[in-house]
Amino acid sequence: MKYTDLKCKEVVDCKNGRRLGYIVDLEIDPCDGRICEIILPSAKKGFDCFKKQKLLRIPFRDIVKIGPDMIIVKLCEKK
Repeated sequence: MKYTDLKCKEVVDCKNGRRLGYIVDLEIDPCDGRICEIILPSAKKGFDCFKKQKLLRIPFRDIVKIGPDMIIVKLCEKK
């Protein structure tokens, strides 16, 4: 699958059905060419829209399913 195919798919969290956005970048392991993480822009709330954009990094192992029009992920909660 090409990057251009992945970036047009919407990423959705399977726990709560929240739409996370679209892929803006990938982190690839240079040794074997595997995808390590998908990178999305984080949601901006209130006056956060004036701050530098933060990125949401999702490890490839957290991807549950890559479908024809969306990518379903299971986000791990940080404690």
